[in-house]
Amino acid sequence: MTIGEYMGTKSINVSEEAYERLKTWKQSDEESFTSVILRVLPKRKSILESYREFQRSGKTISDEDADQLIKDLE
Repeated sequence: MTIGEYMGTKSINVSEEAYERLKTWKQSDEESFTSVILRVLPKRKSILESYREFQRSGKTISDEDADQLIKDLE
């Protein structure tokens, strides 16, 4: 069963250049473009999810990087 068989589908238009780039990511002729997109593009996280993940990592950032992050979020 392929992804398209149990999920709704949408048609999209892409440029020839975008199609060719996407095609290069296919690991085989049998792999669907849906599978490529789901494999290559990460699920977008909310800011809160990203923050919680960062907290759990135990990493720290400099005050300068924190200031830049705040500016980017505004």
